[in-house]
Amino acid sequence: WKYFGMMSEEYGIKPRLEHYSCMVNLLGRAGKLQEAYDLIKEIPFEPDSCVWGALLNSCRLNNNVDLAEIAAEKLFVLEPENPGT
Repeated sequence: WKYFGMMSEEYGIKPRLEHYSCMVNLLGRAGKLQEAYDLIKEIPFEPDSCVWGALLNSCRLNNNVDLAEIAAEKLFVLEPENPGT
């Protein structure tokens, strides 16, 4: 979190969707699924399938069915033709 915040606060680098996706992935792998989901809700633009996929994978690793259902629903809306969703 420290370095993510420093990007914009100290260096004036505006986080892109890729940065948010990476943070969701890192938080999820650390077992901080609620923090990852809260971050997704704060993204200043529409989260894409990479962001929701990162959360879904972390939910699978951490056996969190409730958040997995939310992520899977979002993925299905974003990519209804993708057989993996």
